[in-house]
Amino acid sequence: MQQGILNIERRAVTNSRTSKKLRNNGYIPGSISGRGKESISVAVKAEELRKGLATYGRYALFKLVMQGEKPMIGMVKDIYYSPLSRNMLNVDIQQVSLNEEIRAELPIRIKGADVLEHSKLMALRQLDTISVKGLPQDIPDEVIVDVSNVKGAENINVSNIEFPQGIVPDGNPEQIVLSIVETKRGKSSEETEEASEEELE
Repeated sequence: MQQGILNIERRAVTNSRTSKKLRNNGYIPGSISGRGKESISVAVKAEELRKGLATYGRYALFKLVMQGEKPMIGMVKDIYYSPLSRNMLNVDIQQVSLNEEIRAELPIRIKGADVLEHSKLMALRQLDTISVKGLPQDIPDEVIVDVSNVKGAENINVSNIEFPQGIVPDGNPEQIVLSIVETKRGKSSEETEEASEEELE
């Protein structure tokens, strides 16, 4: 698995004024936390973070490089955005060990929705994310739910999903992820037009 590199700078002062100044200078304030370790206040270049996530993925591993310190391995845990501009305001980075499992909330991507439409079916989401656990290097960016072989109305539970090797769901296996339902067939345009003409006669 490829790893990105993030150049991190320590923050000596952590107040709203200095955070605003960092953002104006193209940096994102944040913190690095690790199991049993004290949190470290840091800053990272916004453009470098954006490019790293775009290149390697939302749950990618990064080599965290700080001047004068031993590099660490980490992954982006949370990003906080401005509700108006959608600019990144703050980032939480989790220091990880390649030998210890972590938990992650992964978005769901539906595969085969076009096949359902041909069968007059549609998928209704019951969950937006699925909680999983596994080694950091095995965590994918998303969970793919393939519905291309579904033939009729049914519920798809967590236990019905095929997860990538090394990844297991962390929760109730009977939790409903998707509900496959029949779509009501509306009148065709020709039928609607004929009905309108009859009403006018």
